[in-house]
Amino acid sequence: MGDAIDNSETTAMDSDTDLEMHPDTLPRTDQEANDGSLGMCDIDVHAPLPVDKVIEESGPNDFSKSKLLQSQDDIGIQLLCNAAADHDLDVRYHRNLIFEVFDERRRVVFRQNSPENSAVYSYCARKKHIAKQMLAEQGIPVPSGNIFREYESALRFFIQSGAVVTVKPADGNAGHGVTSGVSSEAEFSDAWEFAKKESRDIIVEQNIFGEDIRIIVVGGKAEAAYVRIPASVTGDGVHSVRELVAQKNAIRRLNPGLRIDPIKRFDLLERDGISLDYIPEPGDTLQLTSVANASAGGETVQVFDYLDQEILELAERGAKCFPGLVQVGVDLIYTSPDQWQPGLPRGYIIEVNSNPGICDTVFPSYGRSIDVPGKLVSHMFSDAGAQFSRKLPKSTVSLAEPYRYERFGRVFGKGNTRQAALIKQAAYALNLEVKQVAGELFRLTGDNGSCLFHNGMPDRVRMITRKVTRNREWMSTVLPKNSEYAAGQDTQLNRFRLFVVGGKLVSALHVYTSGDRGGLLRREVGDLVHPSIQTVLDKTLSAIFDPMSVGIEFWVGDISSDLSQQPWEVRDAVCNPNLFWHHFPSEGGGRDVAKALVSSVFDEVDFTDIPRVCARFVIRGHVQGVGFRRWLKLISILHSTTGWVRNNQEGDESVVEAVLEGTPSAINRLYTLCHSGPKSAQVDSVDRSELPCSGKSQFSVIS
Repeated sequence: MGDAIDNSETTAMDSDTDLEMHPDTLPRTDQEANDGSLGMCDIDVHAPLPVDKVIEESGPNDFSKSKLLQSQDDIGIQLLCNAAADHDLDVRYHRNLIFEVFDERRRVVFRQNSPENSAVYSYCARKKHIAKQMLAEQGIPVPSGNIFREYESALRFFIQSGAVVTVKPADGNAGHGVTSGVSSEAEFSDAWEFAKKESRDIIVEQNIFGEDIRIIVVGGKAEAAYVRIPASVTGDGVHSVRELVAQKNAIRRLNPGLRIDPIKRFDLLERDGISLDYIPEPGDTLQLTSVANASAGGETVQVFDYLDQEILELAERGAKCFPGLVQVGVDLIYTSPDQWQPGLPRGYIIEVNSNPGICDTVFPSYGRSIDVPGKLVSHMFSDAGAQFSRKLPKSTVSLAEPYRYERFGRVFGKGNTRQAALIKQAAYALNLEVKQVAGELFRLTGDNGSCLFHNGMPDRVRMITRKVTRNREWMSTVLPKNSEYAAGQDTQLNRFRLFVVGGKLVSALHVYTSGDRGGLLRREVGDLVHPSIQTVLDKTLSAIFDPMSVGIEFWVGDISSDLSQQPWEVRDAVCNPNLFWHHFPSEGGGRDVAKALVSSVFDEVDFTDIPRVCARFVIRGHVQGVGFRRWLKLISILHSTTGWVRNNQEGDESVVEAVLEGTPSAINRLYTLCHSGPKSAQVDSVDRSELPCSGKSQFSVIS
């Protein structure tokens, strides 16, 4: 159950991007396995998982006496609350699947099954193609494939690959919209339409044959695993498929974890033209659906006791790629013996889940129960889990430094592009490395760590706050106001936008309507804010679970006077506030809130002595008369560098000469960019030499 971030859209890749299929490095198709063309008799394959043995020895688990069968509440939450009670911890339930577990030392906030999840990493997990890319970059084996928005491009890719594929929505969960084992154009068309109901971007990837396993990783350690078996029925020569399904659903209703997910999908039967009224022969097993998710009617078999260390470590490595998630459900295919080849991975991670169901570990269809809720609660209240329950310090007023590029607002683009550009500019000013990850995701890296950003939102922002601030009804009941405030006084109040980072008020804007033009204007008034604002901040941050950064919509008569003596009200709070407003107010100077945000993220880094270097570039090729100087000025601003650029002549050769001063990371990046230049340029070479810094404060284009 992943959660998407607002206003995000990843461009579909309809060509040879992402992970291409290479038949000679993938598990074999069914045909290759059957014709023996690869000499299986000479291969020492690994043993299959003893799924049938577990089913035979265990028999269907009987949970008919469980008190949770009568519960009308979320079963996972009840299991976690029971685990909290076992650990002598207190629980406070809020609403919308949100609750807190706490003792006198620590307070942990859960949303359904997951505590303290990062909003950014939850987004990455939900966007399957992004998750695959992040896994692959760390050397994790993933199925080859691609992402598409147009059917014709996807169909062409499928035909050219010549492989059996899985078709699934790029943005989805619980197996919705997924079809596996697609081998014909007709099946592909049906699978495409099924996936399109869930997402406009569709993933087409190599179908890996083997056991479908979910491994639950808590705090970096694999704690449970189960195989998911697609829904099926076994004939008795008397009952129809419909009747056999009804019998199985009756059994599912006696399992607290499966009772709300009856078998109701029959895509494989439909593919084979088999009616629900068909009566299977005795002993004949019919698989009903191509996916194995429990939500699609699948059954679960506990296999944690039978997995070797290699597979467990693969799951742990996969979970490690998402450090903002405490609990990760790692879905992988354990390749079957008749498909595996020496030198290939024994398992492929097909996706990760930021909010995996925990009922299936406690209430498996077959095999022993594993107390994942207890392990999760225990981890969160251990020394290792302390980092996820960090509470912000008491709020203060610590205004961001004045912004010095107030004349260049147009350089930063529009919409979310502005957010990312301002964060990247601040990063280069602080000598951090910037790496684009995917779409609107990028990573900042320093000597003591890194942070993943989604536009202007750092990975330290928690999913719980994101959910709360998007719920208007909830916000209307929890946001604070002065007890002196009374309805009907709205016209006496003025509107302000506060930007808070790490508990510090770094900027305050007065937002008002122009009498002449009728539009909204913004003016920075941080210097006028009365110290009593700290009470407002403390109450607001506590109400929305102490976000690392937040924009607060604050209404008060006079922000420069004691707030306890006048009516005020907090009307809104957002986790991805508009940075551009604070950098470029309508009137007066702005504040560098992006730099304040990045500095707070890297709070263990000493930014008091940031290194600066100066370099002279001589750019050769077709570089004059193509807008090179203006282009270089603009990107220099985006990288927080100063200096000058001019056209020059070296003998018979026309060149562009520039002297740039900034942090090493910024100058190195500009050196790379200058090898391409603007679109109309043709760069042959860039000569670089180092110069002493002269303390330039601006960037000039010399005629």
